[in-house]
Parts: sequence; C-alpha cells; structure tokens
Amino acid sequence: MKIALYVPSWPPGFDASGIVTYASELIPALRRLGHEVYVLAGRKATDDDDPYTIDVRHFSRALSLWNRVVFRFAPGAIKFTAWSSALVSAIRHLQEEHKLDVLEIEESYGWSFAIARMIPLPIVVRLHGPWFLIGRFGNPKLQDVGNSGRIEREGRAIQHAHFVTAPTAMVLRAVKDHYSLGLAASRVIPNPLGAAAETDIWDVKSCNLERLLFVGRFDALKGGDLVLRVFAELAVSYPRLRLTFVGPDHGIEADGDKLQLFEDFIDSNFPAGLRSRIDFHGQVSQADVMRLRTKHLATIVASQNEMMPYSVLEAMSLGCPVIATAVGGIPEMIKHQRSGLLVPSQNVGAMAAACKTLLDDPTLAARLGRQAWQDCHDLFGPEVIAKQTVAAYREAIKAFNDRDVV
Repeated sequence: MKIALYVPSWPPGFDASGIVTYASELIPALRRLGHEVYVLAGRKATDDDDPYTIDVRHFSRALSLWNRVVFRFAPGAIKFTAWSSALVSAIRHLQEEHKLDVLEIEESYGWSFAIARMIPLPIVVRLHGPWFLIGRFGNPKLQDVGNSGRIEREGRAIQHAHFVTAPTAMVLRAVKDHYSLGLAASRVIPNPLGAAAETDIWDVKSCNLERLLFVGRFDALKGGDLVLRVFAELAVSYPRLRLTFVGPDHGIEADGDKLQLFEDFIDSNFPAGLRSRIDFHGQVSQADVMRLRTKHLATIVASQNEMMPYSVLEAMSLGCPVIATAVGGIPEMIKHQRSGLLVPSQNVGAMAAACKTLLDDPTLAARLGRQAWQDCHDLFGPEVIAKQTVAAYREAIKAFNDRDVV
C-alpha cells in the first residue's frame, strides 16, 4: 500500500508536536509491514534529504493582489485557502509520481475537505485535537468569527472523510455529539509508543525521591500554573523537595488579555525562596526529556483537556509513576491506583495530596510505574497500532470505491 501522511513538521525533533511523535512511531512500523509511506510536511528541516518527505511549502504560491487585500479583513479564510491549495498541489505531485492508495491527515482547519473536493483519493481523518475541544485554551474568544469558521470547517472535513480514527473513545464520542454525526466509518486506534526495554525503565532505587517532573508548556491548557501552586503547597511540608519544569513558556492570562510569563508568575504569586527550588529548563530535545523522566520520583500531568497525550504515554513507556488529571482520554490510559493516580482538573489540593501519597510511599510509586510500563507494552506498541491503522486504511479505500459505484 502507498500511503501519504501529513504532519506539521519533519523530521522528529524539529518541533515539539504530539502529531509528529505519533507519526514518528507509526511510520517506521508501517514500513516494517511492507508499506510505502510518504511524509507530507508542513515544514521540513533544510538538512533533511529524505526522498520520502515532501515539504508542502515548496508548493505554496504568493498571494494575488486581491487576496492580499482580502487578507486584511479575513486573514483566516485566506490562510486556509492558500494552505489548502499548497496541500492539493503537493498531493497531486505525489499522485502523479507514485499513485497513492490513501491519505491520512489531521482534522485541523478542515483541510481534508478542500483536498477531497479537488483530488479523488481515499482520506482518513485522524482526530488529534478538534478545535471545539481545545481552542478556548489558546483563545478565550472561542465564538469569534475566525474560531467558529475553523470549527465548522473541521466538522465538514470529519463528516466527509472516508474513515475517521481517534486515539480515545472520549474524543470520538465528543466529536459525534458536537457535530451530531453517526460516523459509522470510524474507529478508536490509540497513539503508538514502544515501551522501553525492562533494563532501561524507571527504578525506585536510582531515581531522586525528592524530585517531581512536569513536562509541558507553561500555559492554561497544560496546567503549568496549577503545577506551580501544587509545588508551593508541597514545599512547606517537604523542605528538600524540588520541581523540574520542562517546556516552552507561553504564559498564563492574567488581567484581561495580558500574558504573565513563567518568571513573572512566580514572582507575583509565591514566596521569594520558592524559585530557587525549581529547575526551569524551557524546551529541550526529546532525548533529554526521556533521560530526565527516570531521574524523578513521579511525572505530573495537569492538563485541563487532552486527547491521548504523549506526556503520559512517554512516562508509561519508561515505567515512571504518573499523577495526572482525569480529563479527556487520560482515564483510558491510566487506571487510578492501578497504573497511576488520577485527580480532578484544576484541583490544587487533590493534586498535592496525590503527590504526597507517592512521596510518602515510594513502594506504591514503583508498583504503579511497573503496571504503566506493562500496559504500554501490551496495548500501545507501534506494530499493534500499525496493523489497526492499516485495517482502517483498507476500510477507507473500500468506502471510497463504493462511492464511485453508480
């Protein structure tokens, strides 16, 4: 089978993106099954000469004079049209050269609907993060024209896809309810990640029992502010406890539309001595993140919403104990008191209590981490997920062919 898969950037490590991580696990597994996979990259690193990777930017065109005028009043619509056109041109190029069998693309912006109108090709839409679920965290004015237009376009793209896959039952159910769609041609296929070798996983004897780890952006969606409030509460009872904070600083909305960045947030909300106990690394490489994970007692995930986050899955793959908010698809990954601890979203007291449980009982932390590693190995291995994905591709191809039957 000849497959094209769209990603925001390529190769892995070029940008921090769950979609890229997903593709970096899935694509090699598909190739090991004998399939020919081409990567359509929104941005491709200049030093990457992989012939199976297409930089979509090479197919974009300069805006016409008319579009430049319209852009001043409707930038979202012009951006959508311009990028859809580039995607169509890139896919046509691949079609002419390689005769693709199927395309997988995220639901974002509704690009797949524009592609389907121009190119006869089976399309699988992957639900990585529908805007009606996550958009309000990046822009509180969710109902403005730009956001509502994006939500509507994504709905059309999902409705007209030949097949839809979702990483969790939660996101698939939410999409069906929000758009009032039956989506009979759909399936839950988890995100893939290979579990580490048993010799390389987290060990209670070698980790630092007085360190907690958070990996994620400092913003409202990922709950970076909540993590700092939790740590401030814990710091009183555990004078040697430290927090490692890894991720880019996007800021938290303070007064009105003003963003408060990491350092300002700490200065405004906590005692002066707290900052010296927090190691803020900013954005680091994936390899560095994985090395940090096994050095800490537990990983904290404080998101307000998630589909199937790699922040949880990566910790599971290494057997790291996880304390996470019970939001989105996380309860489908972590079973409370079996493979991790789950707490309500935006609840500082509950998150702090869960952290105290593991700080006071490292043996429990070890048991939870071990089960998380076993679950990752059994349920989310790339080969298992690749086979499920190929089955979805075949159903998309069948649906596409059946539509052409008169």
